[in-house]
Formats: sequence, structure tokens, C-alpha cells
Amino acid sequence: MSTLRALVEARIAAQVTDFKEVAGAAGLTNILAGRIAAPGCYVFQEGSTASANKLGNAVSQREAIQLGVVITVRNVQDGRGGDADDASQALRDLVKTALLGWEPAGYEMIEKVDHKLISFANGFFITKDSYRTAHHIRSI
Repeated sequence: MSTLRALVEARIAAQVTDFKEVAGAAGLTNILAGRIAAPGCYVFQEGSTASANKLGNAVSQREAIQLGVVITVRNVQDGRGGDADDASQALRDLVKTALLGWEPAGYEMIEKVDHKLISFANGFFITKDSYRTAHHIRSI
């Protein structure tokens, strides 16, 4: 069984071919260590929240899961006058198109949560978009 992160990673890799690397948390460790493949895309689970249990003698909860999608590009101006923010935005739009409304197996449709600039130091422009989906967890 594939994890949600693996399903999302595979979806992005299949639909957005502009990335040199699409990876998970190990790739995120590389970002933090300064070893970045650009353009790169790194997917990880940011957290989850479960609803209150609906049953008295068993467990039935809806768990909302938030995923982070970090995109890295080189922080340079291109030959047409565009900059890293433009390059990042174009990739973010492709990822958004690949994910919004898609239902990974066993999960609800993916929706967008927010976007943040992480860094624009050391020659890289790094952003993070958060997406959310949910599934049901049960003890029976």
C-alpha cells in the first residue's frame, strides 16, 4: 500500500516533468543541508487533525491531512527578464493543476490551503504550498 505522500509525489512526477527531482522527506533534508536540485519538488506530511469519534463502542473518525509541497528554483534572472519568483510561480501553477480536485486512492479530493516563501538565500528561491485532503479511520 502506498502512502499518501508517495501517491502525491508520483502524481507530481508524472504530470510535471520540469523538475530535476521530486522527492520526500529525505530530499527535504538535502534542502536544509544546502544540497538542492533545482528545480526540485519535495513532498511531506505537515500534520493531521482527526474529528471526534462518532461511535460509542468503536472508533470512526475523519482525519484531515495537510501536505507541504516545497519547490526550489535557482535565484537568478533568466534571459527574458523573468526572475526566480516567475519560475517558481509557473511550477507552482503546474503542481496546483496536477493536485487540485484529484482524489488519491482512499482519500478525498485535494484542496489548496496556503502558500509561503521559505527562503531566497544562497542562490535559491524556495517556496512551500500546503494542500489538504482527508480520509476515514476506523477500528472496525
